[in-house]
Amino acid sequence: MLKPVAFAIVLLACVPPAAAEDPPFTIGSTPSWTVLGGLTTGGTVALADRGALLGGEVSVVRLRDASFAGLYADGYYDWGTSGTYVTGGLELGHKFLGLDGGGAVRFAEGDSKFGLAARLTVGIGVVGVYARCAHFYDTMDNQDVLQVGLLLKLPLWTSGK
Repeated sequence: MLKPVAFAIVLLACVPPAAAEDPPFTIGSTPSWTVLGGLTTGGTVALADRGALLGGEVSVVRLRDASFAGLYADGYYDWGTSGTYVTGGLELGHKFLGLDGGGAVRFAEGDSKFGLAARLTVGIGVVGVYARCAHFYDTMDNQDVLQVGLLLKLPLWTSGK
C-alpha cells in the first residue's frame, strides 16, 4: 500500500515547476509595433504638370491579425511640378488594402503651399501600388496633383513576441 504513495511522491518531485517567464497560451497573432522605411516612386498623372517623382517614407504601425494602424511621413521631389512635397498623417489598413492621409506641404518656386493628401495603396508583401490625391489651399492656379506609383517598404524594427 505504501509503494504507490511513495511512487507518486517521487514522480511529483521529478516534475519541474512551470517557469514564471512562460507566456500564456494565445490563439491568433500577437500584436506588435513595427517601424517601416522605404522608397516612393511614381509620377504625377493629372491635375498638374505631369512628371516623375522620387522620395522616401517612414512609418510606425501597430500590427494585429490582418490589420494595421499608425503614423506615416514621406517626402519626395516631383519633376513635373518642379517641387518638393512633404506629407504626413494617419495610416490604416486591412490585409492588402491601405489608406493614409493627412497634411501636405509643397515647396516650389520659393514658396510653400499647405494642403491635404490622401492615398490608397494595394500591397503584397513589401511592394505596394498607390494612387494619391493632394489639394493645396491659397493658390491662384491649380496646384492639386493626382499621382500613381510604387511603394517599397521594409521593416526596420519590430517589437513584440
